[in-house]
Amino acid sequence: MIRLKVPELLKQKGWNATDLMRKGNIAYGTALRLSKGEGNGITFDVLESICQLFEVEISEVLEYVPSKRINSK
Repeated sequence: MIRLKVPELLKQKGWNATDLMRKGNIAYGTALRLSKGEGNGITFDVLESICQLFEVEISEVLEYVPSKRINSK
């Protein structure tokens, strides 16, 4: 699973989804989902906007969390 760290980045700045939309030039629906840590994907353009806006690397926006898998034997 890939976990979005956008809610934490927003909290550090004291921003909300509207701030993300305006400052990052991101569609409101996308900004709202990101602000909640939700979504099934993110475009490279949006990822780049977030990295530039928060002055962070990709690893500070996304985190890989291994899924718990059950062996099917």
